[in-house]
Amino acid sequence: MAYEYLTSARFYFEFGNNTRLLISKVSGISISIDPAAEGQSIGSGKDVRSATQITPASVTFENMTLEFITTAENDALVKWYLDCHPPAMLGGKTDAIAKVSDASLVLYKQDGSEGARWNLRDCLPAKYTTTQASSDSTDLFKETIEISHSGLQKVATLGTSVVFS
Repeated sequence: MAYEYLTSARFYFEFGNNTRLLISKVSGISISIDPAAEGQSIGSGKDVRSATQITPASVTFENMTLEFITTAENDALVKWYLDCHPPAMLGGKTDAIAKVSDASLVLYKQDGSEGARWNLRDCLPAKYTTTQASSDSTDLFKETIEISHSGLQKVATLGTSVVFS
């Protein structure tokens, strides 16, 4: 059986009903299980025997980072970020909870069908940055948004037989 290896250049990020995003780079698919008593003795017994055990304590998820080229039309992520944060520097009211969204990162096969999908729960934009503007630059202006989430899961796509959760 021949496997089709997925390329990192054929992907899409979707959230809510937004289908017009143009993303140039995605990073941060990461889950960590933080162990308690990592290799340390948890007690001493008869004949000076030491007991150790690795016990899963908590799970952490890294923020997903999206980089995109600035255009007037590619503004859905910036609008989402601004909608989720108080308008004043001193804080104040925000509708962030109403703006929490589920999202997905999809990698595509060569024929355009889904090859891999990660679903993210309860996403909220956490950080927004831009590249530096310079009068002698030949680079395109880019924006970056970090998205916090409460979990991710790799899900089965058409034709896959293994599901990780």
